[in-house]
Amino acid sequence: MNIHKADANKFIVELSPLDMNELDITYEEMDYSDIETRRVIWTILEKVRESTGCDVDPSGSLVIEAAADADGGCILCFTVPETKRRISQRRELCINKSNCGIVYEFECVNDLLDMIKTVGKSNLPKANKVYKNKKRFRLVLNRSPGSAEKKAIEEYATFVGRDVFTVAQTAEHWEPAGKI
Repeated sequence: MNIHKADANKFIVELSPLDMNELDITYEEMDYSDIETRRVIWTILEKVRESTGCDVDPSGSLVIEAAADADGGCILCFTVPETKRRISQRRELCINKSNCGIVYEFECVNDLLDMIKTVGKSNLPKANKVYKNKKRFRLVLNRSPGSAEKKAIEEYATFVGRDVFTVAQTAEHWEPAGKI
């Protein structure tokens, strides 16, 4: 289980297939209305607290986004709204299952091209978008690459984030430069 503190209100938890097995849950079974899913979420939030020192109350306002990972794992993004207002008119929480995207940033076009050459265009997830901001480039993958491809990508790029907010910020503030 890899835990990343994106900011004061956001935590990203990467679950490997082994983690999913140990937690006795699959991506398809995740449903916050199910007591077993709640048990898993509470267990994960306890690990977040142990790892970061931040206590996230699962009974309070909390947005949970889930995305299946290519290797059979799962990526969870926990966001605690800055205000104490309710997320919606309903009191119950839900897990938003979506493939929000994974964003990598390249210092220059040569790094992007070298990565594509190394990984191979056919080994990258389909329907990826490239954005440009001055001399830098961002690649938004529509799903997680396999572990070998991920290592190769990270040789040339910096991981920026894997949540809807990072993808939206990139799309809004960076110029579209095409698809891979």
